[in-house]
Amino acid sequence: MTEPLVAPLVHLTVQDGVALVRLNRLDKRNALNEAMISELEDALDGARRDDEVRVIVIAGSEKVFCAGGDISMFTELNSESGYAFTRRGFDLLRVLETTEKPVIAAVDGYCLAGGFEIALACDFIIAGTRARFGFGEVDLGLIPGWGGTVRAARALPVRRARQLIMTSERIDADEAHRLGAVNEVVEAGQAEERAVAIAQELAGKPPLAIKVAKMTIAQADDATSIDAALAVERSACAALFGTDDVKRLAQRWIDAAARA
Repeated sequence: MTEPLVAPLVHLTVQDGVALVRLNRLDKRNALNEAMISELEDALDGARRDDEVRVIVIAGSEKVFCAGGDISMFTELNSESGYAFTRRGFDLLRVLETTEKPVIAAVDGYCLAGGFEIALACDFIIAGTRARFGFGEVDLGLIPGWGGTVRAARALPVRRARQLIMTSERIDADEAHRLGAVNEVVEAGQAEERAVAIAQELAGKPPLAIKVAKMTIAQADDATSIDAALAVERSACAALFGTDDVKRLAQRWIDAAARA
């Protein structure tokens, strides 16, 4: 059995067949820096390898799920290091789709950019009424680079996916549910409780049937090669890290945050 992981930025607990992975960098709205990505990799790897774990739930807090990548890192990236960064995100999120265990995102508060990409890679999304979804990478001269362009176009009507990505529009939980991105909307602050309840229900079902159901549905959903599509996205996003726009816009964001 996986021992509880109480790392500074990501916590992992296991109970009744359910692994709860909690993002815990609240002072930065759970923005993903290198340390947090490493801890999330370790937590997910532990949950995947634990035979007692049948379902994984990823949660943040009542105010924020995840605000995406830590923008303060972006000025240090170029096309080469940007590729490594996007490749790492690809590897992390592709695991959520390819693991045989169902993965549920419990979203309260902000779920933006890379945070939205994490949620889209999960099998279910349960959202509290205060949840807000959106991208925002284009405003930094980038595009979603961890699977967002591909998964949004598969989860949402493609024209709406284009609008969300290109305009950086944010939508509430009800709109996300109407568009089909969210499975259920619950009262604010109750997303984690509901996600864990669903996870416990799934954990009580025949495990092989659940595994085969997930894998079969994934194959049916992949009308075209998702790996090919993700490779194109990953390379495009990595190349953008080498542009002056990213340095300028990320620095503008950093300066504004320092003044706030």
